Order: sequence, then structure tokens, then C-alpha cells
Amino acid sequence: MSKRIVLLSDFDGTVIDIDSGEYVLDRFANGDWRYVEQQFKLGEISFEESLRDEFGMINESKDEILKKVDPAVSIRPYFGEVVNYCQNKGIELKLVSGGLDFCIEHILERNRLHVDVISPKTTFAPDGLKLEFPRLSDPMSFSFKDDTVRSYQRKDYCVLYVGDGYADYFALKEANLRFVMKGSVSAELIHLNKLEAVEVADFEPVLSALETK
Repeated sequence: MSKRIVLLSDFDGTVIDIDSGEYVLDRFANGDWRYVEQQFKLGEISFEESLRDEFGMINESKDEILKKVDPAVSIRPYFGEVVNYCQNKGIELKLVSGGLDFCIEHILERNRLHVDVISPKTTFAPDGLKLEFPRLSDPMSFSFKDDTVRSYQRKDYCVLYVGDGYADYFALKEANLRFVMKGSVSAELIHLNKLEAVEVADFEPVLSALETK
């Protein structure tokens, strides 16, 4: 393939085997964060609004949050190999996540993985966590995830995307090559809308696809 390649991947439930954001919310949120999540899925609020409202319910220290997350998270098989392959071949790899940036950075550092992350920036405030989101290049984008896909395509990249969540579906729709986690919301929506995608349980098929490009 003559085009430049970029691999974009969600993090929670994709690179790692659980949703660390939901894990943190279940343990620290002072409020009904699942109601907010339902509002988002019903289209009553945006992806960014839902995350701001949900994580705003958390008033806990960074150390306490990471102490809970640390033992609960595992990296999916072959993700490390994908990172190494991309670094060796000069292929861009970025994580595009609505999760907590400090959790993502901690998990990557713990596993000695160096990957660029596009995500909200977290600030600790007395009345809860505050999130600052990446600026959209297209105000009509569903979220910064599909916005990132189209931004790369405008620069003539072939975009591979890996995801599992509702917001990921809108990014997957735009991608040139789609990978969805088996049994995920993204997989259900991809099937429902009759789009082509590779269903995966780990990153071995992603690595194989990169090796053939």
C-alpha cells in the first residue's frame, strides 16, 4: 500500500481487558454515573458531556485511584508486539481514548510501552475531576475519535482503527480498515449496519494486517 499508515486504537476494553474508567466510577463516583451513561446512549447528551458529568462525580486522590486500578488491569496479548512493530517500521500509532489520562499513562508506563495518547486532560479540583477535551477539527464530528480518523484521512493516510465502545463505532465507520473487539457494543453496531470489520479478541490480527501492508 502506497499510502502512509496510522493505527488508531481505543484503550479501555480494547488495549486493556476492562474499562478502567467504569472501574474507577464504580468505586469512587458520588452519584448515579450509569444514568448519565444512559443519557449519552439515548443521544440526549454528547460523548464529552457524559464524560465530564461522570468523572465530575469523583473526588479522590490520584494515588488512591491508581492503587485500585493497578491490580485490576491487564494488557491484551500482542499489543506490545504491535507497539514494537510500529516503532520499528515508522508507522504512526496513537491511542484515542475517553478514559482518564493519568490512568492510561500509568498503565502504559507500568508495562514499558511508549505510545502517544489523544485523550481528555484531567485536572483534580475540590468539586471533582475536570476534563479538557482535544479540539475538534470538524465541529460536526460525533467526538474527537471520529474527528481524529478524518483528520488523518485528509492528510492522505490509510487509517486502521481498533475499538469496542459506542463512540468508537463512529470512528470505525470512517476508518479504512476496522477491528472490533468480539462481543462489544462496536461489534454489535458494525453487524447491525452491515459494515465490514475484523472481530478480534487480542491484537494478533492487527499485527498480521500491519505486516501485510
